[in-house]
Amino acid sequence: MNPKISIITVCYNSETHVEEAIKSVIEQTYENKEYIVIDGGSKDGTLSIIEKYRDKIDYYVSEPDKGISDAFNKGIRAATGDVIGIINSDDKLEKGALQEIANAYENDVDMYRGICYTWNDQTGFMFEEIPTLYWPAIPICIGAAHPATFVSKKAYERLGVFDIDLRYAMDTDLFRRFSKAKAKVKYVDKPLAYFRLGGVSQSDEKKRLKELLYILKKNGNNSVQNAIFWCIYKFRLFVKHLVMSIGGEDFRFKFRKFFNKSL
Repeated sequence: MNPKISIITVCYNSETHVEEAIKSVIEQTYENKEYIVIDGGSKDGTLSIIEKYRDKIDYYVSEPDKGISDAFNKGIRAATGDVIGIINSDDKLEKGALQEIANAYENDVDMYRGICYTWNDQTGFMFEEIPTLYWPAIPICIGAAHPATFVSKKAYERLGVFDIDLRYAMDTDLFRRFSKAKAKVKYVDKPLAYFRLGGVSQSDEKKRLKELLYILKKNGNNSVQNAIFWCIYKFRLFVKHLVMSIGGEDFRFKFRKFFNKSL
């Protein structure tokens, strides 16, 4: 199979890391690809970096948007590929990732989920995240692995895109909706992408929790299910802060891996 694969990069004032993200896409050896860059109207050096690679970018726009989800949706609407992946400006594709998706391609698959490396480029810490394929009503032990997720264009058209009112957990909403609709998900047992620690989704835990509770209610959860989720989430935050104070990132993620397996 030789599916066309569209990759979307959204950015805003991203001069520190955007070049690394761009290069990880344009240096993919898989040829039947399309690259889309959606900039939110950057005021720093982001646009000049993008211009360096303009001849390798198939679609590009720089204009104000209504947030990350809106930018994602702009890219999805512009995409003409059979499969669509999203690599944010802080993240990057693994070498050969698009070929792995092409090898796994099946016409009736809605979503492909691969291994994602969570990493801190300042400390050198790296953690392998195995994605969750189907999301339960109370999503506690889940692996988001958003940069290593590829969705068919037909699935977006059938099941919907990102909710533009969400800023912190839009991927949770999308995955939960797809699970409820019994979307066909295929696991790709290969490293596909790197997620850099420190992005918007990690920036405000209280707002993220509030948004997660809204998402779960929106997707049919009752008050008891949300109360259970709230208690477990708060406990995990407490444990996260405790182990970070004791042993840092590496200890925290090893503990999380143990915690997830134990439930």
